[in-house]
Amino acid sequence: MREILILLTLALLSQKAVSSITPEIQMPSYFNKDRFVNYYDAISSNSGNNSCDNILFKNFYPPEYISSKIKYPPFDTWFCWFSVDVIHDGYGPNRSLAENVYFDKKTEQWKKKKYNRNREEIRRSLDVYGIKSLSELQPLDLYNIRSVNARGYAVIDRNIPLQEKKKGLKKSLSFCLIRDEAAFCGSGSMINLVNGKEVDFTPYMLKSLETVEMGLPEKQR
Repeated sequence: MREILILLTLALLSQKAVSSITPEIQMPSYFNKDRFVNYYDAISSNSGNNSCDNILFKNFYPPEYISSKIKYPPFDTWFCWFSVDVIHDGYGPNRSLAENVYFDKKTEQWKKKKYNRNREEIRRSLDVYGIKSLSELQPLDLYNIRSVNARGYAVIDRNIPLQEKKKGLKKSLSFCLIRDEAAFCGSGSMINLVNGKEVDFTPYMLKSLETVEMGLPEKQR
C-alpha cells in the first residue's frame, strides 16, 4: 500500500509540473477552468518541421464571451519557425523597444535586459510610437510558459505603434512555444470589444498557452 501511495504522489507531482506560468498569474475570481473551447489549427509550417503542423489547446474565454457561438482566440497571426531562430532573435530588437527578451541558456529561462540604441534607433522609436520621450515606453511583462509538451515565452506589450494605436490596439500578447526544432508563435490584441464593452483577454490567453500541445496527429482534430 505504501508503495502505491508513493507512486500516486509522484504521479500527481509530475502532472502538476507538466504546465506552468512563471511568474504566476492572478486569474479573475469568476474564472471557470471548465469553460473553454478545444481549439485546433493546422498551422502552415514554413520550417518544414511536422511537429508544429497540428496544434491543440484549450481556448479559455471571459464570461462576456459566452453569448458567442464561435469562440476564436484573439490572435491575428500564427507562425511556425525554427526554434534556433526564435532563441537567437528573442523579442525586442527591430521593435523600437527599450527592452530585449532573450533566452538564458544557463538557467534555461527567458529573461529581459535593457536594449541599447543609437541615435537613429532612438529617433525611430519616437516616430514609431508617436512619443516625445523614451520614458513614455512601458516595461514589457514577460512570462516563462511550460505547456503540455512545449516550453517558451509570452510577452505582454503595451507599447503600441502609432498606426496600430489609431486602429484601436491597446495591448498585445506575443508568444513562442518551442518543441524540438519547431516553434509555434503568435500575436494578437488582448483588449477587445465584446457587445460594446472592452474586455481584457490577457489572463485567459496566458492560461490557454499552458494547455498547448504541438505535433498532434490529424485524427485528434
